[in-house]
Amino acid sequence: MEKHLKKPSKNRIIHLDNDEMANPIKVVNDFFSASWLPEQLKMLKQWRNDAAFETEEARNYSPASLLFDHKLTIKLLEAAWLLKDKKLGRIKIDVETEDNIAKWYIKTERKKLRDYPKHLTVLEIIKPSSVIKKMFRIHKLDGYRRILNIWLYDALSTGFMEESLSKSEVITVYEQLVKLFEAMWLISQCIKTKD
Repeated sequence: MEKHLKKPSKNRIIHLDNDEMANPIKVVNDFFSASWLPEQLKMLKQWRNDAAFETEEARNYSPASLLFDHKLTIKLLEAAWLLKDKKLGRIKIDVETEDNIAKWYIKTERKKLRDYPKHLTVLEIIKPSSVIKKMFRIHKLDGYRRILNIWLYDALSTGFMEESLSKSEVITVYEQLVKLFEAMWLISQCIKTKD
């Protein structure tokens, strides 16, 4: 008897449970409950450096922390994949015709929030969900998962794995993740203030 195995679909959600798939914002809140935005960005930069740049210095992190951060980041990516077609955190300002109003709004918001994005454009701050759409045009969910698994392996490795990913590939993914972290931070703060 011949068995036919279904080929797993691409970009499927594999790390989120049913509750998290039904409410991906829960994953975003969990991500920022683990650490605030500046700490998450610092972790990401360290992880990028460990994966992309050879160093003589000893790595000063615990493998358990790295695995935990990897899992949180993968879950955030999967939540972003589920949210990519939603218009979350959007402010009803036409940036092109009302640029001064948009800048005033950002200045006012910056004073209210504990942490504020430094890497997003005015348009991305006004429409943070646009960041999610843009990032998934560069790589799909499976692509980011594959690359982050390589980062994890390289960061845990005692030797430098120069052949794994090109520096430009690492930097591109890093820049996209920084923007994702900041956009998701804005979305989470926007949803908290509406509640």
